[in-house]
Amino acid sequence: MKLAMYNQKPTFVAFQNDQLWGVPITGYDSIDDILNDWQSFESKVLINISDKAIINDDNAEPIDGTKFEQPVTHPRQLPAIGFNYIDHMEEMATARPKRPNVFNKFVSSLAGPANSIHLSGDTVDWESELIVVIGNGGRNISREDAEDAIAGYMVGQDISDRTLQSIDGPSTQFDLGKSFRNYSPIGPYISTIADTDDIVSKNIITKVNGETMQKATISQMLFDIQTLVSYISGVIELYPGDLIFTGTPSGTGVGRDPQVFLKSGDVFTSEIDGLGKIETKVN
Repeated sequence: MKLAMYNQKPTFVAFQNDQLWGVPITGYDSIDDILNDWQSFESKVLINISDKAIINDDNAEPIDGTKFEQPVTHPRQLPAIGFNYIDHMEEMATARPKRPNVFNKFVSSLAGPANSIHLSGDTVDWESELIVVIGNGGRNISREDAEDAIAGYMVGQDISDRTLQSIDGPSTQFDLGKSFRNYSPIGPYISTIADTDDIVSKNIITKVNGETMQKATISQMLFDIQTLVSYISGVIELYPGDLIFTGTPSGTGVGRDPQVFLKSGDVFTSEIDGLGKIETKVN
């Protein structure tokens, strides 16, 4: 099941061949509202919905997949994971961490699936990531119970100013270097966890101007989804609507020889099997 914001309304989305069908979700003004009521929504509404039911609904209408809006607009927290793919650690000459490397992205950097940015400098880089959307949330969630805390998944981009994130000093500036305006696009919709089969087998692909720059499967993560939810919730409380950026694979611009970075006119796309595609245009 897909949950999207479309025409400023929360909408169920289903696929029928190449056609998208949508049915407005009644009783809620936004997906943020749905996530804040996730336990009730899941048990009373979502349990009765299927793709077939959406397609056959009297209120179903064909929708334009290029016009999806930002699905989640007001999460409380955006924890993110660095160096979570072994091949990315190798290209960055970074030692394998013993525990997840967690930093924070700022909510003001969020954007929708049809995004555009102004470059903050001449070392702005691409990163495609799987986003975990928290539903029930909680504190001290066990690895075994982690999936019960998850509402679903999205595609995300962790656009990064490599100069700022690595500025000289006593520590790095990952939080700031990855949080310029529109540097955290997400979408195009939430694929609910119940609707997502075998998430670890999905391919994640980055293209810049049509050329494949990153390609990996989610199974190549060093710390898997359940481990991340358990580890993070052991320190902070995860709230409904929080978004976890789970890390990027190899193929980043900074990891190439010679290095390559985004420039004006570039188009950067991120796609995950079954979860959709998002796009950033560089102004």
